[in-house]
Amino acid sequence: MKRITLGDKSFVPFIGYDRIDAAISQVAGQINADFRGCRDIPVLVCILNGAILFCGELMKRLDFNCQLISTKLTSYSGTQSTGNVRTDLPLTADITGRRVIVVEDIVDTGHTIVALKNMLTRAGASDVRIFTLLLKPEVYRQPVRLDYVGMEIPNRFIVGFGLDYDELGRNLPDIYVIDNNPPKPMKYYILFGPPGAGKGTQAAAMVEKYKLCHISTGELLRHEIAEGTPLGKQAKALIDDGQLVPDEVVEQMIESRFDSITGVEGFLLDGFPRTLAQAEALDGMLRRRGESLTGVVSIMIPDNLIYERIRHRAAIEGRADDASDATIAHRISTYHEKTEPLVAYYRQAGKYHEIDGSGAIDDVRDSIFALLDQHA
Repeated sequence: MKRITLGDKSFVPFIGYDRIDAAISQVAGQINADFRGCRDIPVLVCILNGAILFCGELMKRLDFNCQLISTKLTSYSGTQSTGNVRTDLPLTADITGRRVIVVEDIVDTGHTIVALKNMLTRAGASDVRIFTLLLKPEVYRQPVRLDYVGMEIPNRFIVGFGLDYDELGRNLPDIYVIDNNPPKPMKYYILFGPPGAGKGTQAAAMVEKYKLCHISTGELLRHEIAEGTPLGKQAKALIDDGQLVPDEVVEQMIESRFDSITGVEGFLLDGFPRTLAQAEALDGMLRRRGESLTGVVSIMIPDNLIYERIRHRAAIEGRADDASDATIAHRISTYHEKTEPLVAYYRQAGKYHEIDGSGAIDDVRDSIFALLDQHA
């Protein structure tokens, strides 16, 4: 079992299915002993929706004839009991003169149990016995006797094995408890910037200060290929065949990086997304993780400064081919063509933040840090 997220809450493992199974078997043995040789047909009342899984497991262990009916009462909203019990579904059969075994998933304040027993008595039950899988004795102060209890637990909010948080988590085979000290949510930043904007320099500073993992798609491809991972082998075969690596392969590499990197507080994506399709894929990837994009940091400089910086860098590195105006113009136009739709996409989402990259390195860095500090 591992930490899970349901809606806006984080939960950690609490009770494994083996313990639940053993508790149900133990109490089923007590019920079988109490009803052994009965000539009537007792009625099991399953309290929907939480007791469905529990009731199914219990019935498999009973060795006397019984009838199953259900009802539904509600007193919870989110993680708190409102104290007001309402009947959402009345009893699904007549219980006049019948012996009844209530099958409840959990009893805490007991408001529901009191209302339920009163309802069953008014409906004509000759005897009412109550079986709850879980009991919170710290908060149960009602006069109604609980005949069978699977296990006692502390007064904490739980989900799983039929129990829910806003209708999520019922299908989990184990039980989880709400995490009172959830980990800080991961940060996910995208770094934009035209050639010569200083992305490499600023990325290094961002990574160091904010404990981020820098994911450059070019470096990521080279790493996966060098490591000989299945995705790396797939990418190498495509490259060797003269083909482009498809989006889904790059996306899988990035998600694998999200899963495998530990000891960081977030990720800085550089070179991804490059298209609207990739941006939508990234949103979906983060949504599946219960997370979302923190922001886009766009380091912008005017086109004339791009020319100046690329020429300067080409002269230092001895790359005369990069210094031609035609080459630089092509790189600038390609950048604008590819990023402008993304800028509009992230502006609309309220995630786009533009930084003036034309000043001194330290000034640009301070502007980026001021922006990121807002998300700390």
